[in-house]
Amino acid sequence: MKTIKESQRWYGYVFMGLSVLALFLTVVVTAAWFQRALLLTTALTLLVYGLTYEAKITRKWWRILLAVSGVVLVLDIGTTLVTTTYLLKPLLSFLLPLVFLGILLGYLRRFITR
Repeated sequence: MKTIKESQRWYGYVFMGLSVLALFLTVVVTAAWFQRALLLTTALTLLVYGLTYEAKITRKWWRILLAVSGVVLVLDIGTTLVTTTYLLKPLLSFLLPLVFLGILLGYLRRFITR
């Protein structure tokens, strides 16, 4: 019988797999830039959520995730400014995954090893 830690690790792998699927859809699907940016943000959020099931993470990987999240945030805001004239509704569609990503990165910071 699996322990709770082993089961949780598999949950993390499932979310990481969903992240890879969302990233694949970002590349393959012919969609508007706005939808691709939203898929990319969702993929990154799923990846970080999957990593929260890991026992530990190094400071280097956490900083890389933080930097990639910053780039994605700038990409999302830039995409919104370039593709639409109504800013509120598109920015609100990015708000939920970005806030969740920020919370997850803060939570993941507790498990940093040197």
